[in-house]
Amino acid sequence: MIANYLKKDYLTFTEQKIDWKEAIEIVAKPLLLNKIILPTYVDAMIKTVLTMGDYIIIVPKVAMPHARPEDGALGIGVSILKSTKPICFEEVSDKEVFLVICLATNDNQKHLELLQQVSLLIDEEEKVNQLIETKTEEEFIVLAKKIIEESKEELR
Repeated sequence: MIANYLKKDYLTFTEQKIDWKEAIEIVAKPLLLNKIILPTYVDAMIKTVLTMGDYIIIVPKVAMPHARPEDGALGIGVSILKSTKPICFEEVSDKEVFLVICLATNDNQKHLELLQQVSLLIDEEEKVNQLIETKTEEEFIVLAKKIIEESKEELR
């Protein structure tokens, strides 16, 4: 399922030093432009980090900001930000992040399904490091789809 949402237009690569709030705004931009989320969804993601801390850093080097469907999710989408420089969550954590994955769904069941699929991408440090090392959006997509397919085969 997540492979259907991995599209070049939903990936952003940056070499600039950015903070976590900028990272959330950048990763959400493709979803905003494609009317999958409203600006209130972005605000809710930032507010959640400020109130709940670094829980969005789900594995080393990877953050997954999200909000509740009622916060402004109009559809289903995944966008990813990959940074060559660490994104620090100074106000809430000393952990460094290089991948930010934004999930948006207007359906709780689909949300759980997408979370399970994303976990296939990031459940091992080696996979995360390989994704971080990609140089282009195309290379990232090919690798991500390969990881997902191999993970699915292992589960069978």
